[in-house]
Amino acid sequence: MSIIPAAVLLAVLSALPTAAALHLRGTWDSKNFFIFLAKFGFQKTNPTKLEDTQGYIYGNITVVDKSNATHREDLTLVVVDSEYFIDFYGNRTLPLGEVCPLVFKKIDTIAFDYVCNPKGVEDFLRAIPCPRGRLCSDEDNPDNVVPGYQFTYKARDVQQPRFWYVSIVSCSRPRGGPEKCQWAPRAMKDSIKVQYDIWLVNGNPSSKALNPFEHQFSFEFHDVFEIHFAAFLVLLLLLLLWLYAFHKQRHVITKLFTVVLVGELSSTVLSLIHVTVFAFDGEGVVWLSKVGVLVDVVVQCLFMLLLLLMGKGWAITNSELKWKSVLFGICGAYTLLNLFLYIWNLVEIDNIISNTDEWQTWPGYATLAFRLIVMLWFLVELRRTYHHSHLHAERAVKQNGATPSRAQLHRCESNQDINLNFIPHFGAFILLWFVYLPVLALISTQVSALWRYKTILSISYAADILAYAVLVHLFWPSRSILFMVNERPLPTYDLEITGLLDDMQETTLFSREGDKETDKEDLEKTAHNDGEEKKKKHGASSNGANGHLNMAYKDELSSDEDGH
Repeated sequence: MSIIPAAVLLAVLSALPTAAALHLRGTWDSKNFFIFLAKFGFQKTNPTKLEDTQGYIYGNITVVDKSNATHREDLTLVVVDSEYFIDFYGNRTLPLGEVCPLVFKKIDTIAFDYVCNPKGVEDFLRAIPCPRGRLCSDEDNPDNVVPGYQFTYKARDVQQPRFWYVSIVSCSRPRGGPEKCQWAPRAMKDSIKVQYDIWLVNGNPSSKALNPFEHQFSFEFHDVFEIHFAAFLVLLLLLLLWLYAFHKQRHVITKLFTVVLVGELSSTVLSLIHVTVFAFDGEGVVWLSKVGVLVDVVVQCLFMLLLLLMGKGWAITNSELKWKSVLFGICGAYTLLNLFLYIWNLVEIDNIISNTDEWQTWPGYATLAFRLIVMLWFLVELRRTYHHSHLHAERAVKQNGATPSRAQLHRCESNQDINLNFIPHFGAFILLWFVYLPVLALISTQVSALWRYKTILSISYAADILAYAVLVHLFWPSRSILFMVNERPLPTYDLEITGLLDDMQETTLFSREGDKETDKEDLEKTAHNDGEEKKKKHGASSNGANGHLNMAYKDELSSDEDGH
């Protein structure tokens, strides 16, 4: 990928809508009627540690125009769980004259209001904007409000983690007058522009230090920092080991593998930086996160290209690469398909209600199916490479036109066992790498959205790192020298310390001993055949009635055997 297309793609990705950060800041005009701010997963509340485990939503919402002396609470901040949000969100597109009563129809059955519904048990609503420098009018107990802010919600569930949804809507209900407690879109006639600064956290804001890498994160992203950090450490160790091996083994295949390892580590570092910053400011470095995803997509496609090249035996068993256009066309198509899937996930998937991930869409199904097709092609090419190598070795033995002896065939088989022993191991491990993602996507459909992301992330990291570790093992210089052509010779010392040189010497000695035994058998057979021919030539005569052997022939046969 050249620099200019990559920069254009990054600019497009940056312009696409993304999930709002958990520190929400911005402005909004009420003429738009509705804005969805955030979906946040709050952890299960521990009754014995109520303040430190319940969720908090707190912040400020005021008018942008400070010169406007008239204070109007014509908007409503709504914080509800999924049970009440579905109807609220689904009715937002109804005609303006009837939308407000219907969006709040279910919420009004349980939401508390000290005038309109004093028997309500849930604290879902706030009349906004709040007066500048003071608490919102619905905050009747200042002790419950986080210091320095105008409102505070507390979300608790002692049964399970749960998603909560934050929205602002251009509906209000007066607490007096002829239209008392009647919902209406009053701010649509005379719009209000507000600015908001809202925090959503797990646990008491004053106890953030108890677990800084979970406090700012929605529950489905808990432990994500630890997963990225663990992957970073393992990849860094793997890369350092590989750089030592790469220094001794320069090869076109190992160069491509080095690019893959460096790219994977870079993607992990970018994601780790984003989640680390997010843990402290609730916003992170969004563009770094997008670059990290982009790099990971490219790395995965380069790794698939590397596997296909190895499956075809290029630069390993043969130097000619056939079907180049098909090979690079398939890898390019897979790359574009993954990029399209990423953009589709940002633009088309409505995760507000459905909790659908990228693999449960038609571009996701197409990507997984394409991956399986590439896997089948990889297996066919790997099998062809394996048989081609054996045929090539037999032709080398028969190239002088003579029928190979048993010793020659034994040496050929021994060399092939050493040189191509990596192919079945390589194929088995890489087959698992191809298969794991479709299987994981299928299993993830049965996993709650609160656990799905971290499950997919951890298993994906584990599968990729295991595949990289397998290739590092197979490409280690003392092993890969047996099946790859190297640009620099491998020192004998590197073979000795692994014991591989001893194995090669033992194999060679065994082959020589086998040759000696075969030669001895050939000599004995030749002597026996000569004796039979001489016996037929001279004949075995009877000595009268007693039938004694001819002594002259016996002496001649004995002298022949002594000569041999």
